[in-house]
Amino acid sequence: MKKYNNSGLLGAAMIGVGCGLTAIGIALVIPACANWSLGFAETAIKKGRESVGSAAGFIGEVAGTAKHHFGEATKTAKVHTARAAEVVEHAARSVKEYAS
Repeated sequence: MKKYNNSGLLGAAMIGVGCGLTAIGIALVIPACANWSLGFAETAIKKGRESVGSAAGFIGEVAGTAKHHFGEATKTAKVHTARAAEVVEHAARSVKEYAS
């Protein structure tokens, strides 16, 4: 009976040692996993900022190009409007002379 009692105590001690080692392992793994995750998050944030910066630059270029095209379109519209006004004015004079 004493042999069974010693084996039971040895088993309980081994279970205690196993639980202690598990707790120590978890205590060491959690900070390592947190550090690893934060490293990935930091890398993702850096890439995100670079992407946002390049996207902002691209949008700025597109806006600048669009502004240039709109500026040219405005100049062209002014020229065509002036020509159209001249044609209308000439037609009005012709009608006025014809009616007189």
